[in-house]
Amino acid sequence: KDQKEDLGQELSKKRPREAPNYFVAIPITDDQILDRIEDVQELIFSKEPDLSRALLPVQTMHLTILVAHLGTEEEVKKAVLALKQSKTKVEDILQGKDLNLTFHGIGEFNNQVLYVKMLEEDQKMLSRVAEAVEECFIKMNLNISGSKDFKPHLTFLKLSKASRLRRRGFRKICTDLYKEYEDSHFGTEVFSRIDLCAMRKKKQESGYYYCECSINVGSSGKEESKEQ
Repeated sequence: KDQKEDLGQELSKKRPREAPNYFVAIPITDDQILDRIEDVQELIFSKEPDLSRALLPVQTMHLTILVAHLGTEEEVKKAVLALKQSKTKVEDILQGKDLNLTFHGIGEFNNQVLYVKMLEEDQKMLSRVAEAVEECFIKMNLNISGSKDFKPHLTFLKLSKASRLRRRGFRKICTDLYKEYEDSHFGTEVFSRIDLCAMRKKKQESGYYYCECSINVGSSGKEESKEQ
């Protein structure tokens, strides 16, 4: 019994791993990229109609910077503040220049997830941006323990979304389904916004996630401050 109590105390010292319910994202809105993703999704669907449930709507396309568990309204407010505070840091990194995010080719995570890859050289700058945002969240003592290392990837298919398929033993996505696009150019997004999104709140009419807060960065951020 004593051992059990000690163990209980030990565990309570560590932060409980509560499931993330918010995430910080860079929305991908470039029409060329989204149209191209739809082309790939349609091709996959035509070859394997059962995968339709595994396809992610293009209206939700984004790069995830971090995920967070925000348990109270107070914590949501702190997260909004953290994102707003990160704006100056992000602007310092960009130094008034546009950051182009170029997408090319398709990658996969153990045949369960398909995503569009981002060019290596564009990733370096974006990793610095992600770090700056993370620092602001950590300073506010927010729980971002569910976050993985930042590796920008644009997910458009997740086998885990089609649970019925998995029960039928459909365990991996075959390369043949998308090989025509495996090394294809998808387009370029000009980095202009970072959002704090809720995972469990009703999506917006556009189909994109519910946003608690957005900051504009780069050249669009400058226009915004002029208006103010």
